[in-house]
Amino acid sequence: MSGQSNMSLRLVFENAKNLVNQLGYDTSSAVITQSYLRSEFLLATTTANYNVPITINDTRNGAPTVRENRLNLQDLFVVSSIQIFTTVGASTASNTGMFTYNDARTFTTTTSATDLLSLYNGKMSLVANNQQILPAYDILKHYFSPNQQLGILPFTGATVLPVNQLQASDDVSACIEPNIVLNGAANYQCQISLPVAPAAVTANTYVCVKWNGLLLQNCTSVK
Repeated sequence: MSGQSNMSLRLVFENAKNLVNQLGYDTSSAVITQSYLRSEFLLATTTANYNVPITINDTRNGAPTVRENRLNLQDLFVVSSIQIFTTVGASTASNTGMFTYNDARTFTTTTSATDLLSLYNGKMSLVANNQQILPAYDILKHYFSPNQQLGILPFTGATVLPVNQLQASDDVSACIEPNIVLNGAANYQCQISLPVAPAAVTANTYVCVKWNGLLLQNCTSVK
């Protein structure tokens, strides 16, 4: 699947601007650009419910990883699509790969690979200033087991093992309609809930929520 066309991106832009205006924000002087937010949290064997940090002042998970990209307090973000990946590496590592399924060669034991499926049977919810915006978002739609997988030879005699097939612009991407407007000045409780806590987790396994859309700078009450 190819990326969005110029026409569809223009429609996203116009819809975002109209939606923000309807919510009472002035976009006449706003700088509106394509952008993304990236939220991460560490999986643990003792936890089934996880905080998904959105704004730069959310410290509930401790310090952000170097891979995150949070929302500034003075900005708005209109979410047009969401991707959910997993990644393995320390919070200070910038060279981690993105995974779309429970790859047994990455999630290094049979138990941890199997237990990762609990994530995809979970759901995400979003509350802003005590108002429920997203009651139960299905994470299973972000599971993708690719045809080409890490370490599986596509033909006899290959000398280089392939990596996991991934088209980062499209794979495990789900459109959000109606769009969600994230306000950097709001108080968010975004949570991913698994049916049960995983019994085994590969060390430094993070879940990554990538919010794709349009950033509107300097639009909130925070200056």
